[in-house]
Amino acid sequence: MKRRLSRDDSSLRSPKRIWQSKTNNVCMAHPLAVVMRQYGLLETIVSNLRANDLFALALSSKALYKTIITTSSSLENLLGRVKCSGRGVDIRNKCHMKSAFFYSYNCTEHVHCGSDTSHQQIESRPCVSCKITTCNECRIHCVYQSIYEAPGDPDDAAELPNFSGFVLLQSAEQPILSPHHLVSENPSATPRWGNPAEGQNRPYHDQGYLDVPLEMGASAPPECIEDLLDLDLGCHSLISMSGDSRYAAPSPVLSSLYQVTEERKIEVCDSCTGHGATREVLVRQSSGATRLPTNKISGQTVAKPTNTCHCTLRERILDRWLCLKCYLAEESAIKAQARKQKSDSEGFCRCGELARHVLCLWCLGKVSEGKNVQLT
Repeated sequence: MKRRLSRDDSSLRSPKRIWQSKTNNVCMAHPLAVVMRQYGLLETIVSNLRANDLFALALSSKALYKTIITTSSSLENLLGRVKCSGRGVDIRNKCHMKSAFFYSYNCTEHVHCGSDTSHQQIESRPCVSCKITTCNECRIHCVYQSIYEAPGDPDDAAELPNFSGFVLLQSAEQPILSPHHLVSENPSATPRWGNPAEGQNRPYHDQGYLDVPLEMGASAPPECIEDLLDLDLGCHSLISMSGDSRYAAPSPVLSSLYQVTEERKIEVCDSCTGHGATREVLVRQSSGATRLPTNKISGQTVAKPTNTCHCTLRERILDRWLCLKCYLAEESAIKAQARKQKSDSEGFCRCGELARHVLCLWCLGKVSEGKNVQLT
C-alpha cells in the first residue's frame, strides 16, 4: 500500500515550491534588488548617486551586483549617468597654490563641482578614459580661471576687475587678461567679464590672454590663449611663440605649457618607428605605457593615426573630456618615458640604436619640429 504524503512532506519534496520559497525570501530581504531589475528605474536611481555610491551599492549583495554589473557596456552606461564625484576639485585644491596677492587684495576663489552647484548649469560628460561622469570643473583645462579680484572703486565704471588662474595642474597662479584689458582689442566685440561666483557669469576657462606668473618676478608680453590652443605642435614648438628677442625663450608665460609639450617627444630609430612598433617598444620597457593618452576625441576613437604629428593643445586637452585623475595617470606615464632618455643618451633610441626620428607620445606621429632642450 502506497504511503500518503503529509502536507509538510509534500512541500519538502517539491523542487518548485522550494525555489518559489527562496525567491520570495530574497524579494522580502532585498526589495531594492527587485526594483532595480527594471532598468529604467535603475537609471533613475543611479542619476542621484556618485560613482563610489554605485560601487558600494553593487557590493552590498549578490543580487544587486548582478543587476548593476551585468556587462561592461551596462556598467559603462550607468557610470555615465551618475553625478560627478567632485574628486577633480579635491585634486585642484591640492595642486593649485594661491599667491600672496590673493590675500592682500579683494579676491575670491570659485572652485566648485557641478554636483554641488545649484545656481549654475555646469556641463557633465563621461570621461573618455574611465567613463565616469565628470563635470566641467573637475576635468582638465589648459588654463583654469578660478580667482576674481573686484574693482578697487565699484563706482568707477571704467575700472576693470582682475582675473587669474592656473595652467593645467601647475601650482603657480597666473593672471588672465580679458579682451577689455588690452588696448589693441575691440572691447565692444565681447561683453565685459564678470564675477564667476554670480549666477549669470561662468568661469572663463581657456579664454583671454595669459600673463606671467604673479610670483615669478619676470616680464614678458601676454599670450593669446586661443592661439596657444590651436598651434600645430607637430610643426612648431611653443618656443616659437617668443618672437621678441628682449624676452626669454620660451616666454615665462608659457613655461608650464612648454614643459608638457616637450615631454611628449621621444627619439626613436628606424626600426622602432611606426604606430605598432613604437607602442610595442614602449609597453615592453614600461608598464606605465598602458596609461599613455588614447586616440579618443570627444568619446570617439580616431580610425587611424597619421604618420605626421599635428597635435594641438585644444585637441589633446580640451576636445578629450578627461577627468583629472586620468590626466595625472597619463602625465605620469609620459614622464616615465621622458626619464628613460637621460641627457647623456640624447640622440639614441630606447633600444640603444641611433635615433633618426622624433615621435609624439600623444599620437605616435612624427614631429617635424624636433626635440628642444628640457627646462629644469
